[in-house]
Amino acid sequence: MKILEKEKLLQDESIHKTEFEKQWYFSLEDVAIYLQEDLSEVFYLNLPLNFDGKRVLTKCGTFEDIEKGRKKEPLSEFNKALLKARHFKK
Repeated sequence: MKILEKEKLLQDESIHKTEFEKQWYFSLEDVAIYLQEDLSEVFYLNLPLNFDGKRVLTKCGTFEDIEKGRKKEPLSEFNKALLKARHFKK
């Protein structure tokens, strides 16, 4: 799973974004391509974004909503064992 950083999203010109009510909203389609992940469960708003000079309603989400909605990878058996060992009472 790729680590997501808000500053990188703001600087990346391939990701369409807009500021709405003092928060940044990112095109979910662009972020999904960037992360190579399914973001279908992310809460979104339809906001107008400029694509080649045309305003198009696009599914957009905040950085926080994208982080919450990302599908987490299941833990491997080894990582599950590590978590159990970490919480083992001595």
